[in-house]
Amino acid sequence: MWIKICGVTRAEDVATIVLSGADAIGFNFFPSSKRYVSNSIARVLAETARQSAVDLPLVDLVGVFVNAEANAIRTSVQEVGLSLIQLHGDESVEQVSEIHRLCPDIPIVRAFRVDPRNIEHTLNDIDRLTAAVPLAAILLDAFVIGEYGGTGRPVDLSLLERYPRQQRPPLILAGGLTPENLALGVECSIVWGIDTASGVESSPGIKDSARVYEFVNAARAATSDSGRLIHNARIGKPPSII
Repeated sequence: MWIKICGVTRAEDVATIVLSGADAIGFNFFPSSKRYVSNSIARVLAETARQSAVDLPLVDLVGVFVNAEANAIRTSVQEVGLSLIQLHGDESVEQVSEIHRLCPDIPIVRAFRVDPRNIEHTLNDIDRLTAAVPLAAILLDAFVIGEYGGTGRPVDLSLLERYPRQQRPPLILAGGLTPENLALGVECSIVWGIDTASGVESSPGIKDSARVYEFVNAARAATSDSGRLIHNARIGKPPSII
């Protein structure tokens, strides 16, 4: 299970996340977000992640963008040293293609906010995009009018029944995930990764170190086989086991 802690704004939280055993840290470059960080701040946080991982695998450094220009995304990738791009807005197929053209070596995750009234439309959008651009994964988040994520709302899971992993990119689940609901078990076997922001926070952008550890431990336990913890490869590589 690939585990991402998103919306990180402080160096001490970066160090906690690296030491917790999570797989990825998300930096939010959307200026309207409560968890927004500039390129200069994200660069400092990314360096903290590298220094904290001296004896550990380096976490994926994920840039989260909402309707950003392709050139601005490339600048963030270069200045911060991002290893993954996550698109969380209303980007068209053409815009995603242009981002891939400018950053051909950086895996792209495309987020979709799931409205239970438009599941077929969402699946069609996913298929049109994946036919045009090689995506590392698809992320499903809750649909909230006027919001682009980080709401703490749970995602409608009815889409999962119609998302066969063998035909579409690996699936990452977001939206209202906490240590408590993960402890109950990840119910769908096609989920390859999980993503949380508010679920491990004391306030927006401020992570609670105890909840970070609880979340990672609950995720590992939820995907264990007779107590054996399963840890998949970094994103961009095929997952070995779910």
